[in-house]
Amino acid sequence: MAASLAEGGPCPSFMREWCFRHLCSGDSDTIQVSASDVTDFELSQLIERINSASNDISNLVDDVVTCGYTGIVSLENKDSMIRTVVLHSTMRVIPMLDQLRKGLQLYDLPKIMKTHQDLCLPLFVPGEDDEVCSAPHLYLPSGEEPPCEIGSADHQKEVNIINFLQDYLQEIEDSGIPEGLTAGRIMQWMTGQRHKPVLPSEKKDFVINMQFNHGRDTRHTVCFPTVSACSRTVTFPSAHL
Repeated sequence: MAASLAEGGPCPSFMREWCFRHLCSGDSDTIQVSASDVTDFELSQLIERINSASNDISNLVDDVVTCGYTGIVSLENKDSMIRTVVLHSTMRVIPMLDQLRKGLQLYDLPKIMKTHQDLCLPLFVPGEDDEVCSAPHLYLPSGEEPPCEIGSADHQKEVNIINFLQDYLQEIEDSGIPEGLTAGRIMQWMTGQRHKPVLPSEKKDFVINMQFNHGRDTRHTVCFPTVSACSRTVTFPSAHL
């Protein structure tokens, strides 16, 4: 991770903000976390069960005590119980963050991160643009064939594929279903990373190349899109369209 950041490679834009703050300072006593920062499925479910409990909470005693809660398990102590679960979830991650911080120290990155937190935050914490995969605005014809003539049947197929892909990306982006296929995951399939470049110089030149294979060979075997993540190129076969 340290080498990737120092040498301009993909950034680890997958952390919570409190994780980034801890990497900057190394002080776990100053971090601020809430129930929304709990990413462990079982613990997040436990928090929901505590919040939704209205009459009897005795069935949660074992789970809450396992998280280190030492008070009385009752409806009146919901907030204290949730804080304990959040703290338990946080402390499980701290040792891993400390190891990451030691690796970052090889390049003296924690000092830079602490001094320029606003600039470094997008490198570690996903923002609004990280899950957005802009529809490709450049497509290239297949290298096996000359460029198709505008208005031809092949050109119309290319336009239809581009329009369908753009509409599909917009549809899944608007759906907001995190468990399903997202634009970021499609971008990871196409480019090897699910986030846009952060540096302006890299973002300006970031393009996904679209190629089309109009081969008429009836014995062809590839009937699905193929990807070269290194060159950020997607090739669509159009023989069956």
